Amino acid sequence: MIKQRNITVFGANGKVGGSFIRLAAGAGYALRAFVRTPEKFDNPDPAHIKVVRGDATDAHDVARAIEGADIVASFLGNPYPNPRNIFIMEAAAERIMSAAAAQPEPPRCLMISTVGAGGSSWLIKLMLQMFNGRAGFADYERADARIRSETGVPFAVIRPYALNDKPANGRYKVIGGRTAHFAKPIPRPDVAKFFLDCVEDTRWDGPDGVNIGGV
Repeated sequence: MIKQRNITVFGANGKVGGSFIRLAAGAGYALRAFVRTPEKFDNPDPAHIKVVRGDATDAHDVARAIEGADIVASFLGNPYPNPRNIFIMEAAAERIMSAAAAQPEPPRCLMISTVGAGGSSWLIKLMLQMFNGRAGFADYERADARIRSETGVPFAVIRPYALNDKPANGRYKVIGGRTAHFAKPIPRPDVAKFFLDCVEDTRWDGPDGVNIGGV
């Protein structure tokens, strides 16, 4: 049975976004998968998952994808490795939050970020700047700030610790929104599980954000 909530998913072709799509489809939600290259999207339920082609930094594409959504879940990320210095996080956050705010009934936005952003860990911020570059981290930081500045849209900023490709165990550890320097790496499917739980659970909504790690 399809549930009444309609979810638009950004980054549906990624590993976390793909895991979320499969979990949410299995839970009975109606889904709209926003992807740059639909031919690469492995649709697990074509009857209930609509595929939308678009660019997450294009305001028209984003507005079209969000129209009528109850929930927006964003799993976008900058390419890694990123030799061409392609940074999309700030621009995508601006487009998504602005499009959501323009809706007659703004959808809740579940937005992925990174530990270290938003004052969540100065130590991890330093480490990410060293290993991934200052420019890339600065883009995440600006995106995180843009989301948290929004007053017309309900949202949760979700900051997972180090992601890995281990099998899911269906569990995660919620660290909290502020200074938490260390946690276990978390499998990508378990990040998706946390997002799915947040579709109905609003306790982590608000500008502090929430950090999650593995168990």
